[in-house]
Amino acid sequence: MINLAVFGNPIAHSRSPEIHGLFAQQFGIALNYQKVLVPADGLAQAVAELIRQGARGCNITVPFKSQALALCDEVKGDAIGLGVINTLDFAPNGKVYGYNTDAQGLITDLKDHLEQSIHGRRVLLIGAGGAAQGVVPALLREAPETLHVWNRTPQRAEQLVPLVPSSQLGAKPCEQLDEQYDLIINASAAGLKGSAPDLPSRIIGPGSFCYDLSYSDSETPFLQWASGLGAKHRADGFGMLIEQAAAAFYIWFELSPDCLLYTSPSPRDGLLS
Repeated sequence: MINLAVFGNPIAHSRSPEIHGLFAQQFGIALNYQKVLVPADGLAQAVAELIRQGARGCNITVPFKSQALALCDEVKGDAIGLGVINTLDFAPNGKVYGYNTDAQGLITDLKDHLEQSIHGRRVLLIGAGGAAQGVVPALLREAPETLHVWNRTPQRAEQLVPLVPSSQLGAKPCEQLDEQYDLIINASAAGLKGSAPDLPSRIIGPGSFCYDLSYSDSETPFLQWASGLGAKHRADGFGMLIEQAAAAFYIWFELSPDCLLYTSPSPRDGLLS
């Protein structure tokens, strides 16, 4: 039996155990994947205990993705330079390797499942916390016309921009959001509190595609808000969740699960919806 876990607060909503369990079934792997509620100051202790139990690794979710950096002996891939970790790999040599698979999950879901190109489009990223930091490099690699970042606290958006220098990337306060965007990605935590970001309606037009990194059984508050403003094309982050999980699964097992068994274009009507 191979042990894995996901650490977060809140964590009850997480579907990672289901998803990884289904991945494991594809390859006949006996897997014990737990979701663990961790107190605000308890991540290091929780990870240490999981290592003591001989686990293979773990996932990290809100609000611990930045804290997880301090637990890594080495950081890999898109996580380098950003300090935002969502996957820990406990290697046989005793080292802890840190990754961020959110970016890969987002891009794969947008392009392969939802058929949304990023190239040449005007993109607005809502939020500047760990979730947003983790996806900025991948979004820029897709060559958008512009990638603007808005955050409730403008200084935090301004701090994010220098981490990934690019002429396409810029922080925008609310009063400068004066255009319709082709793709609007909500990476804020407002939905966990049952609210939508306080943004001007002018950013959304009939052709805007609105994407929420969060997911739920019904439309998230952000997607409900976008729908009320006439956005006809909307999707939550369930496909991203599956794809980032598949990337983590490959890190641990060097096996690529078939995500199409569980992901379908909006509305999400796969086995896990």
